[in-house]
Amino acid sequence: MRSTNQLLVIDFIKSITNDYIINKNQIELLIQDVLGCEKIDLYTNKDLAINNKQFHIISEFIQRIKQGEPIQYILGKAPFYGRQFFITKDVLIPRFDTELIIDILNEHGPCNKLLEIGVGSGNISLTIAKENLANEIMATDISEKQLSIAKFNKKIICPNAKVEFIIDDFLKSNLCPNEKFDVIVSNPPYIPLSQIEYLDDLVKNHEPINALTDGSGGYRFYKKFALIGNLLVKENGFMLLEIGVDNKLEYLYDIFNNYKIQVYKDLNQKPRVIKVF
Repeated sequence: MRSTNQLLVIDFIKSITNDYIINKNQIELLIQDVLGCEKIDLYTNKDLAINNKQFHIISEFIQRIKQGEPIQYILGKAPFYGRQFFITKDVLIPRFDTELIIDILNEHGPCNKLLEIGVGSGNISLTIAKENLANEIMATDISEKQLSIAKFNKKIICPNAKVEFIIDDFLKSNLCPNEKFDVIVSNPPYIPLSQIEYLDDLVKNHEPINALTDGSGGYRFYKKFALIGNLLVKENGFMLLEIGVDNKLEYLYDIFNNYKIQVYKDLNQKPRVIKVF
């Protein structure tokens, strides 16, 4: 790549498409972010150009992608349910599959009090708040570092929502509030420790390990939910818990043998969320 005073965007994109390490969608996202434009502008505005400073910023971003860094961390944001969430390497990158939790809640309608365990960037809780699916939300995570990111996103996405953030280590938690919750949601660390080495480098080398695995076989959080669920959930309430491909349904049925379970599948027809009630 060669720097010039003005480089037409359309020419820049063409010059990069032969680089098989970087896909076209990534280039488009980088340019949109740096130029502050929409995707349609890249192809309809024939005079849209990249100046010298912008060229160097985009080139630096491209090098980071080539070194294996996820584009979401490079841009400091990730989409979820039609909104952009600020993220850092301290939190998990929001996934499209997790949006299923929001879709299920939409089917049930608004609730009064909701608890999220492991709030991360806040993508689940803040989307629930923005979609008016809960009147009050309590959201927990293991440290202030994670909560600070969720708090920042709250100021942008739903500043007036009733969301309370609490530091809590769920596996060691004695969290027993005076009032029970209508709904508990969580996308817990469910990848078995033995499977981490087989994950894509983008994931295992960059995303927080304690958000990926429970340090064991992938069932520690579900066992904790089974243990304290009845203490935290109202009589007609339920829990919505994301699960992974390595979480066997027969094990989960055994863990939640004192509950009823309903399984929801993602768009690939793989079990993705369980409703426990």
